Amino acid sequence: MPRDEKREKAPAPAARGALLTYLVASVAVAAALLAEFALAFGLLRDHPSHAPGLAQPLYGLLVAGLALLAGQAALVWSRLLRPYRAALLRERELILALDERSHRDALTGVLNRMAFEHLIVRDLETLKRYGVGFCALMLDLDGFRRVNEEHGYEAGDQVLVELAQLLKAHMRKADFLFRWRSGRFLVLASGIGEEQALGLGEKLRELVAGHVFRQGLRLSVCIGVAQAQPEDAPEQLVARVKAALGLAKERGPASVTAGGAPVA
Repeated sequence: MPRDEKREKAPAPAARGALLTYLVASVAVAAALLAEFALAFGLLRDHPSHAPGLAQPLYGLLVAGLALLAGQAALVWSRLLRPYRAALLRERELILALDERSHRDALTGVLNRMAFEHLIVRDLETLKRYGVGFCALMLDLDGFRRVNEEHGYEAGDQVLVELAQLLKAHMRKADFLFRWRSGRFLVLASGIGEEQALGLGEKLRELVAGHVFRQGLRLSVCIGVAQAQPEDAPEQLVARVKAALGLAKERGPASVTAGGAPVA
């Protein structure tokens, strides 16, 4: 964790201890004031002749004590509770930012494999319990190694960023896009079967084929499709979609295949 982030988190534990101390002290003072008032008021009520004329000063002392306690509470709020609340909010924002960063690919900004490992477990469990099906599509950029060799790695990185943006812009909000490795991406498409997933694969294939990347590059993708099954473990689904992608690559550039059944 960067040093600046550690500094952001440091005030919270100390503030938490101080807050507890102030709260306990405030409750103790309030309890003491109320107990003293109750005792004095009881004595005056039961034996008014022992201290004539003290009821009004007693009320005044109680009001003064409560006003003092309210002033102390305002001081605690302004000097401790408000900074403590701000520190907690900064800590929460920092945790969310770190979690978001750990689940995003640093280059393209799309979800990474760590995020996939979390989401695939959830989706498979939903499929087993409620029958909500989904498909996985794995895309591999044809000739990506050649792009790096001929145009440089910076150009290759830019191609990946453009490709990720292109895919994300033409996917449903319910679907998830992951950077898998190198020029390979994976899509989790919810609520569709294999035939619809093949149609989605064709749409993405045509989308990439019709796009002109920077440096005037025209590229294509091979896509493998696999439908999730209720008995699947995550690695089984990944193995099937990789196998489908392998069949697509054997077929040649710009191919879409599902379980050995290539699209005509």
